[in-house]
Amino acid sequence: MALATGRAGTITDRDRDVLEALFFCRYLSTNQLAWLFFPSRSKARTRLAKLKAKGYVTARTMYLKQPTSWEDRVAAQGIWNLTKAGFESVSESLGVEETYATKPLLPAQALHYVRTAEVYVGVRDILDGELGSYPEWEWRHEKRATYAGEYENASYLHKPDAHVVFRGHTFILERQTAESKIGTKKLYRKVEDHKRFTVLRLKAPAEVLFALDSGNSPLAQQAIRAGEQLGIRVEAGDVPHIVEYLRNAAERLS
Repeated sequence: MALATGRAGTITDRDRDVLEALFFCRYLSTNQLAWLFFPSRSKARTRLAKLKAKGYVTARTMYLKQPTSWEDRVAAQGIWNLTKAGFESVSESLGVEETYATKPLLPAQALHYVRTAEVYVGVRDILDGELGSYPEWEWRHEKRATYAGEYENASYLHKPDAHVVFRGHTFILERQTAESKIGTKKLYRKVEDHKRFTVLRLKAPAEVLFALDSGNSPLAQQAIRAGEQLGIRVEAGDVPHIVEYLRNAAERLS
């Protein structure tokens, strides 16, 4: 779909902020965009529909969690992403060379991007205020953060849920939801893979952040112990805890 031209294609500064957030995160929900940029969900839905008509965005309706009862059916909401034309307009304005992913992710994968972006939604205004907007800090979603390498004739894969990068420091983010069902062994392997990537490829200061559904999850202490054993800093807790940790890191590194 081509972008609308003339007055029909005019967008506002807030629209550009919305498009940039979708560029960085790939997928965001109506509620997330409303929280970031609009006074209400109804205002967000109205403006997003106009951006869709202008050719910048598209959406699917999904449940952020599967409803467990008839009363829970209202949990479905729009999950938004950029069209090819919208993506190219943002990448050009930011001066970023990147190819648009024409194949949409499966629902479960798209939803995990949205759940991971809960951290982005919480930290965006904080880091913009403390550090300045892009490129002073950057959110790199899973596809941008993934790296496949080889060491001693054996391949390895670095596939976090996101990177948060500022002041020469990389925070490797894992968003562990209840649906992830990760065990201790897999958690340890994740930390091990991230340490390997940090040493072999990144060669710069890095920490691993586990954003959990609950700060009381036993995974929090397991992740921290794995980091201690492997020699890489690991912080773990619920999303607000990770947001606050990034706030403190920005203050410390500024």
